[in-house]
Amino acid sequence: MDILTYALPVLTIGFFVWFFIRMRRTRKPKTTKDDPHTRQERAVWAWATILSASQGPVNTFHMVRVDLQLEVHLPGTPVYRAKTTWLVEQEALASVDEGKEIPLKVDPLGPQYVYPNGGWAKFVE
Repeated sequence: MDILTYALPVLTIGFFVWFFIRMRRTRKPKTTKDDPHTRQERAVWAWATILSASQGPVNTFHMVRVDLQLEVHLPGTPVYRAKTTWLVEQEALASVDEGKEIPLKVDPLGPQYVYPNGGWAKFVE
């Protein structure tokens, strides 16, 4: 009877120590996902001045492939240049002319990923 009084709490504590040590070892470190969907979700608001824009032909969905060279203004960072390609609705082509300012979204972990901030254009991977 005296052995169980001392052995049971010691075994219980030993089991919990073993369990937590084992759980700590098997836990994988958290990594940042870096897929297109995740990058677009973590993108934050910014704006840009269009330095150059070259347009392709209109496709069957009335979208135009536009290669843009931008001067990006992301709050809290210095101004930088970026290149991106978007599919822009045919009716919205006037908004991507050289010299215009446009709203956009930028992934702060990958500032080269510049997304349109609106339904009038789509990012091309």
